[in-house]
Amino acid sequence: MIHYDGIFLGGGPSGYEAALYARRFGKKVAIVEKYRLGGVCLHSGCIPTKTLLASAKSYMRAKNLERYGIDASEIDEFEWSAVQLRKQKVIDDNTIGLEKLIESKEIDTLYGTGSLLDKNKIRVTADDGKSFDISGEKIFIATGSKPLPVPGIKWHGDLVIPGEQCLSWDTLPDSILIVGGGVMGCELACAFAPYGIEVHLIEILDELLPTEDIDISKTLRRELKKLGVKLYLGKKLENPNIQETKVSFNIEGKGDITVDKILVCTGRGAIVEDLNLENAGVNLESHGSIDVDEHQQTNIENIYASGDVAGPPYLAHAASYTGKISVLHAFDNPIKKDLKNIPAGIFTLPEVGRVGKTEQQCQQENLNYKVGTGQMRR
Repeated sequence: MIHYDGIFLGGGPSGYEAALYARRFGKKVAIVEKYRLGGVCLHSGCIPTKTLLASAKSYMRAKNLERYGIDASEIDEFEWSAVQLRKQKVIDDNTIGLEKLIESKEIDTLYGTGSLLDKNKIRVTADDGKSFDISGEKIFIATGSKPLPVPGIKWHGDLVIPGEQCLSWDTLPDSILIVGGGVMGCELACAFAPYGIEVHLIEILDELLPTEDIDISKTLRRELKKLGVKLYLGKKLENPNIQETKVSFNIEGKGDITVDKILVCTGRGAIVEDLNLENAGVNLESHGSIDVDEHQQTNIENIYASGDVAGPPYLAHAASYTGKISVLHAFDNPIKKDLKNIPAGIFTLPEVGRVGKTEQQCQQENLNYKVGTGQMRR
């Protein structure tokens, strides 16, 4: 049985960044990854979403070149297959680069599902069912998160799906309903509306991006309407009726609506199912994430958890940061995490950037603050 100074369960931004960080301390480390290095961010989250958004933005600009004195009369079509090919190339290029980087740093990548046998031993099971055991002085859990369904709305084939599944569509539907007006829901609305798809977006709260400053939410509401997105804010989805190729539903006060697809973009939960945490006695929080302290340490001294599996914020750069915090503590260079000023970027049209508190949070906490505003228009 091979023994490592550190074993990282999960090869996403938290796992691979932390493994690279541990190598700086001269540690012998391994990454256990079920699919390919890069995690949700690279394969079904940040990178493909932003790539599709870049194409949508380019298409919008091309159709409006007249304002810059350029004839755009023949730019009225797009090639979705080419958009998808570019997206996949971006993913593949980044994945290959990451795999080469990990190899160059002499980090072992072990492909398969990792599960705890005890607090130091891991069983790695490959897709073909074959398995082998390894051991580690320190164990770092970074298995990430998965989409959660909405109560009353069940996944159904390719008609009612998690939002991230639309990133690999071979063809575009004529109409979609996006459930959830958070980051993912708003980004997907901006990715598909420019192509002429009929986009409906429903949010149970009264505003889009409810965690952002109210001025941002109001501005985005206006811009989405310009794109043709039909918004239903402060509304509930009622009576979804799945037909053979369509889904009909009712929005209170708006009557019945029928679309080709429903994308559920409402929340995420920690991936812990295959870890067998009970074999090591690792505690979970009430909402299902792994319980950690300010160093990302669990209740078991040599086991750490970082990134999405340890709860929000669900941001790739925050995951990388918390992974490094865990490595520092594990290898005797402890500092406490500080997530108060983690920046956030939302790639809507227009884009949103934020760091620190919103104006509403300052008001709730009775803080002194100043507001500066400026108009930025194309």
